[in-house]
Amino acid sequence: MPDGICEGRAPRGVTPRGRQATAETNGFLYALEEDLAGAEGASARVQRREADAALVEFLRRRDFSGPHYRTFTEELMEYGWRTLSTWSATGRIFDRAADMGRPIPPDMLPTTWTWKYEDRTQVVTDTVIKGSALFREHGLIRGKWTPHGGASLTTYFVGAGILTFPAVYTRWYRTHRMGQAELDRRPDNGDGLLHAQRDIPDQRATDPVHAAALYDDIRRLRPLLPDEQLREALVWMALGYTQTEAAQQVGLTPKALERRLARARTKVSAGGFHRSRPEEGGAR
Repeated sequence: MPDGICEGRAPRGVTPRGRQATAETNGFLYALEEDLAGAEGASARVQRREADAALVEFLRRRDFSGPHYRTFTEELMEYGWRTLSTWSATGRIFDRAADMGRPIPPDMLPTTWTWKYEDRTQVVTDTVIKGSALFREHGLIRGKWTPHGGASLTTYFVGAGILTFPAVYTRWYRTHRMGQAELDRRPDNGDGLLHAQRDIPDQRATDPVHAAALYDDIRRLRPLLPDEQLREALVWMALGYTQTEAAQQVGLTPKALERRLARARTKVSAGGFHRSRPEEGGAR
């Protein structure tokens, strides 16, 4: 896990407080593994973690890139998305975040009226994308996941998602509250009919049909786009972010992202992918 915490062991020079944090994180991962893989026997879990370790070494020799790594990542993201989507619908994800020491403030917890399917989908998708980046950097590249820590790769991936969830949710909540306040505002002349909330479509929301179509496009484009940052930027844009915002999310300047997009368009055209590109952001 991030912040200097290694699964299963504390790094050299870690303070007593750091060792306590390591123990708490390990305890959380053990509990998470028990929840996600409770039906498996102890020996089956050991074998699965050994297989995970072999897979990680296989991918490490390929610098965590290429078709095998892309398939591996897609499967993890699909698993993580299903798990976190279920927990967001039941509210359990808030308990999980609190268990990991990152609780959502009580006044920011949602109700059935404010935590709708479209909102949950947006937050969970964003969480999985950010969690994937965290998992890759800390769990794989820095080697903080180990088969001896008690958690499988899938459990560790979900744990990374839970770590990122509070920040993603908080950002959504604040944006949602600001947007709703604007929609609820009435003009001073008392003519509230044309400004009633029920009469104003929320154009900040990403159209699910558009998002699904663009996600399908990205999946089909993957073989033509080996650039990891560009693919991640396209996902951000599918979520409704502007090109400038997407560039910031993946650590590029807007100019650099534009250059990569231009090269990608040329490559895609040569590859015969002719589906028309939707408008940026895909808001309805």
